[in-house]
Amino acid sequence: MTVNADRGRRQRTDGAATRARVLEAAVASILEKGYYRTSSNEIARRAGVTWGTLQHQFGSRELLLLEVLNQRWHELQHEMATAEVLGTTLEERLHSVLEVLATHYRDRAQLASLQIVLDLSRDPEVSQATKRAIDEHGERLVEAWQPLFEQALGDAAHDEILVRYAFVTLRGYLTGNLIASSITDTSDDHDLRELLVQGVASAIGQRAAQRGLRVR
Repeated sequence: MTVNADRGRRQRTDGAATRARVLEAAVASILEKGYYRTSSNEIARRAGVTWGTLQHQFGSRELLLLEVLNQRWHELQHEMATAEVLGTTLEERLHSVLEVLATHYRDRAQLASLQIVLDLSRDPEVSQATKRAIDEHGERLVEAWQPLFEQALGDAAHDEILVRYAFVTLRGYLTGNLIASSITDTSDDHDLRELLVQGVASAIGQRAAQRGLRVR
């Protein structure tokens, strides 16, 4: 291998490491200082790089924050695609689904993602390209978690409304718990989780029966 080839590979590796460090710094700053106090300079300081490096890697603060969302999106896709739903009863499988979703929606980085989404999707100064990218993520979200519910529900997963209900209910619980945990201790919620899963399982069973769908 030539010296130039070695140098090129090392530069690509260093660039990827710097990019990852910047994204981690952005999330950490949002969690500690809040979204609006997370400036480009603050992110650069935390990542140990210059603003010029950020500009070279991402172009702007807006695109940097969009890349945080892109990274989270790819992580979610991977988590859902590689997950295995276990359990012999519907309740057991829903508990398994909840645990899989928790790997993403219980992560504190999700708090930063929520703040980014809320601002970038509503700020009138944000580019239309960025807003379209966020909308596309939302539209494609079903593609990420649909296979998970196919494992849990079987034929009943063909009912889009039923699956969407199950997902938004479980995600809503995890998101609410994540927000609450940043304020107070929410570790002892076993009974709440049991009631949540029982309620979702009951609703799934009723709607599936009405529509002649078989639950796995």
